[in-house]
Amino acid sequence: MTPLSLADLGWSAHFAAQVSDETAHPARLSAVARDRITGLTPDGALQLLPPPEIPTGAFAVGDWVLFDPGRGRILRRLTALTELGRRAAGTRAGHQLIAANVDTLGIVTSCNADFNAARLERYLALAATAGCLPLVILTKADRCADPRSYVRQAERLSPLVTALALDATDRVQADALAPWCRGGQTLALVGSSGVGKSTLLNALGDQHAPTQGIREDDAKGRHTTTARGLFRTRAGGWLIDTPGMRALRLADARAGNVVEAVAH
Repeated sequence: MTPLSLADLGWSAHFAAQVSDETAHPARLSAVARDRITGLTPDGALQLLPPPEIPTGAFAVGDWVLFDPGRGRILRRLTALTELGRRAAGTRAGHQLIAANVDTLGIVTSCNADFNAARLERYLALAATAGCLPLVILTKADRCADPRSYVRQAERLSPLVTALALDATDRVQADALAPWCRGGQTLALVGSSGVGKSTLLNALGDQHAPTQGIREDDAKGRHTTTARGLFRTRAGGWLIDTPGMRALRLADARAGNVVEAVAH
């Protein structure tokens, strides 16, 4: 396997400008769990410890951090270029990080009953808040008589939207997403369960994520991805796969309210 450079991992001048300690090493986080954090460096993957008394939930997949190579402990999180987050579930007004340093938010839905314009608008608001480019990915185009009608509906939602209809199981068609996940660029996939996010992950990279079918009567699927991860694509960039969201709760900064879109 060819060693990766910091630039291959998505490093840029934005992050380099935040480094003043030459003894600290940078790593990009590829997995964040309750009891462990995995970072990627030009020397490979390694397990990292969070700073004392700081929970792992303070970090997101895609983050850049500085760590002490001798102790394997994170020293600090670098300010992200973009940050995807949502209001945490429950009554408390907590904030849950979804992913960081995402260039494009791939909003995955399918050419069937899962397509919901109101929910897409919530995801577009998420992309705008984070500073990501929005890309609507319409899967199951091979099972639809007129996939272009879904493309037109999606593109009418915003002049910033690019929409693509494809068969996620077809690697040739999935390669149409390569411009958004090559050369160190990061594409994050969000959407309901069963719309093909894990299938796209398998098509764009060398992973073998489990996939499951959907219920044909309501186009809903089961959760196959249970945790976020950062994966290398064949095009040379990165893909962040996320679990299907049952609800996307966003803080409306203008009205001080929370808007919610049921996603599953």
